[in-house]
Amino acid sequence: MQRMLTFIKELFSPPPSAPPMTPAELKDAFRKRYRNFRALLTANNNALQAMAELEKIYYSGESYRMAVIRSKTTTILVNVYKMISSLLEMSGGRYKDLEVIFEKISHEIEKIIEKKPSFSQGPFILPLAEVGEKDRAQVGEKMANLGEIVRVPGCVVPQGFVITASATRHFLTADHIAEINRRLQLLDPDDLDGLLRTCAEIRKDILDIPMPPDLEELLHVHYARLEMVSRPGCWLAVRSSALGEDAAGVSFAGLYRTILNVDGDGLVAAYKEIIASKYGARAIAYRRKRGYRHEDIEMCVGCLVMVDALTSGVTYSRDPSEEESEVVRINALSGIAKGVVDGTRTTDLYLVSRETPHAVVYREIRQGQGKASDQCADSSLTYGQIRKLAEMALRLEGHFGKPQDMEWSFDHQGALTILQSRPMLISQPQNAQEEAAPSSRAENGEQPILFGGICASTGIACGTVFRVNAASEMPDVPMGAVLVLEHPLPEWAPLLSRAAAVIAESGSEAGHLATVSREFAIPALFSLAGAMDLLADGETITVNASARSVYLGCRQDLLTQRAVRKDIMAGSPVQRILTEALQYITPLNLNDPNAPQFKSSWCETLHDITRFCHEKSVYEMFNFGREYKFDQGAAKRLVGEVPLEWWVVDLADGFRAGADAQGQTIRIEDIVSVPMLAIWQGISAFPWEGPPRVSVRGFGSIIFQSTMRPELDPAVASALTTRNYFLVSKNFCNLSVRLGYHYAMIEAYISDLLTESYVTFRFKGGAADMKRKAVRARLLAEILQTFEFRVELRSDSLLARVKKRPTEFLERRLKILGYLILHARQLDMVMNMPNAVERYKEKFLTDIEKMLS
Repeated sequence: MQRMLTFIKELFSPPPSAPPMTPAELKDAFRKRYRNFRALLTANNNALQAMAELEKIYYSGESYRMAVIRSKTTTILVNVYKMISSLLEMSGGRYKDLEVIFEKISHEIEKIIEKKPSFSQGPFILPLAEVGEKDRAQVGEKMANLGEIVRVPGCVVPQGFVITASATRHFLTADHIAEINRRLQLLDPDDLDGLLRTCAEIRKDILDIPMPPDLEELLHVHYARLEMVSRPGCWLAVRSSALGEDAAGVSFAGLYRTILNVDGDGLVAAYKEIIASKYGARAIAYRRKRGYRHEDIEMCVGCLVMVDALTSGVTYSRDPSEEESEVVRINALSGIAKGVVDGTRTTDLYLVSRETPHAVVYREIRQGQGKASDQCADSSLTYGQIRKLAEMALRLEGHFGKPQDMEWSFDHQGALTILQSRPMLISQPQNAQEEAAPSSRAENGEQPILFGGICASTGIACGTVFRVNAASEMPDVPMGAVLVLEHPLPEWAPLLSRAAAVIAESGSEAGHLATVSREFAIPALFSLAGAMDLLADGETITVNASARSVYLGCRQDLLTQRAVRKDIMAGSPVQRILTEALQYITPLNLNDPNAPQFKSSWCETLHDITRFCHEKSVYEMFNFGREYKFDQGAAKRLVGEVPLEWWVVDLADGFRAGADAQGQTIRIEDIVSVPMLAIWQGISAFPWEGPPRVSVRGFGSIIFQSTMRPELDPAVASALTTRNYFLVSKNFCNLSVRLGYHYAMIEAYISDLLTESYVTFRFKGGAADMKRKAVRARLLAEILQTFEFRVELRSDSLLARVKKRPTEFLERRLKILGYLILHARQLDMVMNMPNAVERYKEKFLTDIEKMLS
């Protein structure tokens, strides 16, 4: 109760006495406060807009870069600081602790955004046989997995060694990396031509860096050891094994270099090429798409003895198009596995039961297809090899605890060697309407223009055809295009960020581009013969990869069946950074301005600070008319057909140009203040009918109140005998009213910018007892709530607000307030009479509706 009395006392008590201000001083004070108010509201709008954009990209599921996070965060920080500065100017430094709170929050955000990954130091080279899961930070996911496979019974991997991340930091120093990052930060993310050019320059610079002598010597030492256990002059496959590569859900498939048939003399050059491939266009485009910074990735290099392969391929321990499938999927071809993963060769396909004895339930041999039979004529694999591959894939799935994507080779002696195993990527789940089974039937009576091929990534998409024949054409690919390729090479990976779908004349679901397409949830249809000839550039088509069909035109009936795309940024370092930063930016803890906790000391986020600053800035503007006294000689009396006496003070541009500046009077026709004119229309809409008839008891109440309040003695100068003042500018109005025994104040600012616009109404007092004064205040509150005011009512004290609404809406509310301050006079005297409240409520609503119409 004491807190409520204090609030009411502060709300309606006049401010401490201050010397009256001259007209010039009053205008300067108003302009200064208003200038800060406008600056604060503009900054508030900018900060909230940037917060909304930051949240939008976070929840969109689309990719975003650190550059965007830094830009938006900087915008927010700059504008929040502007809000604090403006509020301190408006309040005379009353909220100084906001600067300390802001500094603390901004420091925490900076720590999150600028935090760099920490890398452990270790040996420059590790033998593959000694590598395991514990060494991921030194050798990368790919080589750590391969070393781990050595521990799985019955599994054989190539002999070799790994050049670690510590060696890379020894070769590529901090100065080298800083210069590379500087050049990459200057790139326009949409300038593919610039990206290709810059990547070529970076590659050349890396190849020109001298190899540290100690590292070069170690390379030759370990190569010599391989020669001893393998054969002199053995050939190596030099493969990337970047940190994060082959991790669950993030494959980096085919984005870095692999160099085959490397001997001792070519080892240093091959190593540099692998290191440089971290900064290849396809790798950079992928990292941007998946939410990885350049500093999150360190390149390690595996050097493995080549397998003399008779047959190679890729095996999935489950069908990648269906997570709960009960088949093992095997893609195989003769020779090395390169033709499988780069999509240049057609593979044999085998679907094998996961249950022992692993029967082949379906196979496609080269271009033919058929059901399982007792013979495997022309098959690249024997039944024994098929079963062995199924067993091995399931064994690795059991060891790693999740479905596996396994690359392998059989040598000429029939021995199986595992070349790679990584978590399998599952295609995005299909809607029930998406047709996964092969079918050439027409959709809604329309035949597909192309049918068949291999569904490398499920989904449905529409776009314009763009045939890509050479790397020089890559910058010309428009956003939303359907890429049509001869071969689904990994080199085309940078285009996936622009593609709606991919069609290729060769390849399979085992290729690197197929893997990345599944990651990005981009429909991909491979091995579709004749696509390059039959599809014309610029032609609009719809690709239903799930049904292996291509239709002419944009088929909305099919597009409605698309599944919702997964969040491509999920779990990425950039998303984790934004998640942490948002905790200091967007949560709003200060909701209720009347709560005891609505203090600057309770601000925990930037959003809290904006909320607090905005609320207090409005309070400071609302208080302008009450805070400043002015020389009454600055006021002009309003003359003409006007009820009662009104005085107007022009703060800035509130009078018509040419109005008599020296005169003591002003006519309503010379007023150009938008909010004052709206209030005046309400005041003058209907004549006041005079005070209501008062009962003897009501008249006695007036006498009693007069004896209790000396200021009502007509012989004493009092606030009730002072004038009713409008303080105006073109868009601002503050009206202080003393009509009889009650006090009212209207303040408004009307602008085309919604965040600046507000209307506030305060009402208190009367000559009757407190009960009847409270009833009148409640009557006004109910009427204002009908017209969408936000109302706070405490006994006979009423505060009503509306803000951030269009100009026309606010002008109509000001008309309502103008009407009420005139016609609610002395109503408190009859608020104890039967039916009086409902009668006046009905009359007021009727008049207001008539006035507004």
